[in-house]
Amino acid sequence: MSATGTTRLYGTLYRAPAMERIRLMTDGVRAADAKRWLEIAELGRSSTLKALDLPVATFNRKVKANARLSPAESERVIGFARLVGQVEALLEEAGAPADFDARAWLARWLTEPLPALGQARPIDFMNTMEGQALVSQKLAQIGGGAYA
Repeated sequence: MSATGTTRLYGTLYRAPAMERIRLMTDGVRAADAKRWLEIAELGRSSTLKALDLPVATFNRKVKANARLSPAESERVIGFARLVGQVEALLEEAGAPADFDARAWLARWLTEPLPALGQARPIDFMNTMEGQALVSQKLAQIGGGAYA
């Protein structure tokens, strides 16, 4: 799996075998790649980094140094990118127009209080893998027609 661009990256990460994602996490995602992956204008990079529990200054230093994120940081970033891929897959299955902006839709959904989460915002669950799994489950329920 190429980890250098965002074109089709989200769907690739979403559909990739677990062993491939684990290897990418263990090796550490290049901070510059993570920067591109987390570029969601509607959220803002600093808000996204905060949600992922990644200090902005440390992240920016790693980008400038062409360094890699730690495995734990990489896991959270990949988990977030997989959520974008999940939304893209749901939209594809639903027959949404090709120009539908999955990242913008996800950004809005993540920042709105969700009844299924006790009125908490999904973005507040991005700092742990368990939280990301819960958010992924809520997205799957939407795709299945359940109210989430």
